[in-house]
Amino acid sequence: MNAVARLRRAVLPLAAVGVPGLARAAEGGAPAISSAGSLAQAGLGLFGVIALILGLAWAARRAGLVRHGPQGMMKVIGSTMLGARQRLVLVEVGETWLVLGVSAGEIRTLHSMPAGPATPSAPSGPGGQISGGSFAEKLLRSMQENFKS
Repeated sequence: MNAVARLRRAVLPLAAVGVPGLARAAEGGAPAISSAGSLAQAGLGLFGVIALILGLAWAARRAGLVRHGPQGMMKVIGSTMLGARQRLVLVEVGETWLVLGVSAGEIRTLHSMPAGPATPSAPSGPGGQISGGSFAEKLLRSMQENFKS
């Protein structure tokens, strides 16, 4: 018995059950479903499912159902650009303020202090001058100390 006869023998019981297209295939005819049509139908179905998932995610974000971590635990107090890729960020974590240096490749803690009023005030010396140099000088010294260690 050749391979075609064995295949027909295996497919004929499935065709009798009512699987579409197998009766013609078992008799040697073309299947009832074209491959291009089924491929287009599967592609459209996949596109519809992905569009539905993206639409539901967008609606959940707009409705406020998506939360990005515990609320109230961390809060950005302020930030400033130092250069093209460098940024200085003041973050409140619990009862502590962290001064973070953020660059393209890393985030480094520059200073930590107890949380204070909403606008941090710089320590001032006599005559209202900032003691110990300007903020840029202090930041430069702090960054140099961190790079040495």
